[in-house]
Amino acid sequence: EKKAKKLAQAQAALAAAEAGLPPPKKEAKKKVGKADKDADDEADAMDVDEEDKAAAPEALEAEGEVNGCHAEDAEADGGAADVAMAEFQAPKLSEEELAALHAKMAAREAMLAEKFAQEQAERKQAEAEANAATVITAIKAKKIVGLSLDEFEMLRAAASSTPSDALLTNLLSADAAGCVLYKAISQTNVCVADLAMTAASAAVAASLTSDKAEPVFSKLEAILDIVPAKADVAERVCIRVLQAAGELVGHLGKGAIDRFLERTQTLFAGESSAVGAAAALAAAAALRVAISKGSVAADAEPKELLSKSLDGVVSANAPAESRAAACGVGCAVGALGVGALLTEGVVGKLEEAMASKSKSAAHAREAATLAVGALCISLREKFEAFSIPMLPKLVKLLADKDRKVADAATLSARAMLENLNTLSVKSVVGALYEGMQVVGGGGRVKIECLQLASLLASRAPHTMGPCLPECIPLVIECLNESNGKVQASAEEVLPVLCSCVENAEVAKTLKEVIMLALRKPDTTLACIDEVLMTTFCNPMDGTSLAFMMPILLRGIKDANYELVKKATVCTGNLCALIKESSDVAPFVPLLLPLLDKNLEHSSPDVRNATAVSKTKLLEGAGDEVDPLKRAKALAQAVREGINAAAPSVPAEIATYLGETTSALLESKLGGVVRVKYFEEAVPQATEWISSNLAGVVDLGEGAVAGVAREAVERFKEE
Repeated sequence: EKKAKKLAQAQAALAAAEAGLPPPKKEAKKKVGKADKDADDEADAMDVDEEDKAAAPEALEAEGEVNGCHAEDAEADGGAADVAMAEFQAPKLSEEELAALHAKMAAREAMLAEKFAQEQAERKQAEAEANAATVITAIKAKKIVGLSLDEFEMLRAAASSTPSDALLTNLLSADAAGCVLYKAISQTNVCVADLAMTAASAAVAASLTSDKAEPVFSKLEAILDIVPAKADVAERVCIRVLQAAGELVGHLGKGAIDRFLERTQTLFAGESSAVGAAAALAAAAALRVAISKGSVAADAEPKELLSKSLDGVVSANAPAESRAAACGVGCAVGALGVGALLTEGVVGKLEEAMASKSKSAAHAREAATLAVGALCISLREKFEAFSIPMLPKLVKLLADKDRKVADAATLSARAMLENLNTLSVKSVVGALYEGMQVVGGGGRVKIECLQLASLLASRAPHTMGPCLPECIPLVIECLNESNGKVQASAEEVLPVLCSCVENAEVAKTLKEVIMLALRKPDTTLACIDEVLMTTFCNPMDGTSLAFMMPILLRGIKDANYELVKKATVCTGNLCALIKESSDVAPFVPLLLPLLDKNLEHSSPDVRNATAVSKTKLLEGAGDEVDPLKRAKALAQAVREGINAAAPSVPAEIATYLGETTSALLESKLGGVVRVKYFEEAVPQATEWISSNLAGVVDLGEGAVAGVAREAVERFKEE
């Protein structure tokens, strides 16, 4: 009966195509999806009748193949429907027709991309207007002091797409403390500060084209000489002015560059880590421009600074010396590029200093640990190949008996994750999970690792989400800690981690109930009752299950028969809602033994509910396949491709590029299958690999593109 029904549907689709009528939309798309992914992409993107008509014959052929309706199967089955389908020969699209469909699809995609870009621009403009209205209201209400409406409008004009010269004129004519730029960058309001920095960049660019660069730099130096009464204002002003000056100084003469380097190296040793990092970034930016313009030789000031700073790391005997040496390393390597790490053996020297316990250099370990954070800030993802393997060491140092080393590890670990590329999230969470299980040390390691996990969740919710099935049980353990500080930190982290959830019911409707049940086990029954009464309109994913499963597991193991039954029923219901088998796979080893045990429960209601729940669990889990199988295969393909094309690439960089390129392809291609995504994946992967190999090895774009292409093909195979 099923085959006869399928035959009738296929014949109806064919008749409709021959008559020039579109077949039923749902059936046509379903068949097309089985026959040819490209045709499915075209149907989704174009949604035109001609494509449905052209794809219907191929869909019929695919339907026959899937259901075993070719001649050899028809002979075995002996069914008339099988024979009819076996004898049917579906005509295929000509090359011209296929090219025409692809052209229509490309035009449609281009139109959608243009529309999306326009919507993004409009949304950004609307957001800017809303922020401006909020600031204007605050200025009128005297909540923002020291900045008038006219001065705010001057900032807006300077930061617009057609910048005005009024801010530049004001900067040069007014005194340092009275200019609009100084008033704006000293504000605590984030909207005003961001607008001021955009306007400052525009003013710097305008000064370079109007021979006013030297006077502007002199005025910025005068602003840096101002010492505001409040320390927080002084820090804000210094950081923001350094950023603007760093964009300008590299284009000036050797005298201005030397003055700026002298000033920034003085700030390296200051007590404010934020100011030191800003000074290192600004000096590195200025040196990069100066090296490219020939004003400074790479083997002169930058090389000398690196050598001096590395010597300072291993001989540091005071906190100021540690900070100065660490910032110097970050500045010099930021100016010279990642190649300096290899030629000067920077990483090896830092690791050696981190492990040393020299009495003659009491602060060497602190300096080396701080230097790791400085390199994370100056090089960002280009240092991740070396910094990620060092994260377990930093986590271990969080419990170091030397307080200054532990504080330095905290700063460096936070700097690493604040500047971490989202593609590397899965590579670092393991070290944090280990830290959440450390015993002793006053709970400092657990607290710091919880906060770092929260930082990752806020920066990269979509990437952190799939990591939560392993993370949430550890957070729950911290909730049950006897240490009150650890408990409080875990309670603060839970809502932030919940922001990674995409399921609307878990993220919004049930959020408060779930958070309460995770914190207080005696509310488990009330939580499950609420879940059972909720109508789920969205599928469940692994991130959502990460919050639900600890509660359900607790309920299934409870002595209360009512709670066991409801938890079991709820488990089956949620397993029936999952999107991918990989979402529920991490929970199968935990759930299955409990369900098997409850199949012999004394309560018949529990036994019946368990049987149903187990069936839904196994159906949802499907075949047991390693969810990381494809990611591992992609990483291996990229790593082997890079090693074959450039054997001199360090193993750390090849491994890093393998893992991050795999994550890039998973994020790009792992969802909806579309031809356009596969076409875009190769150049994106090529650009990512090339950008990270720049300064390490000179590998042609063709060779890199070959590695990327091979990775995309491996994705299709897997």
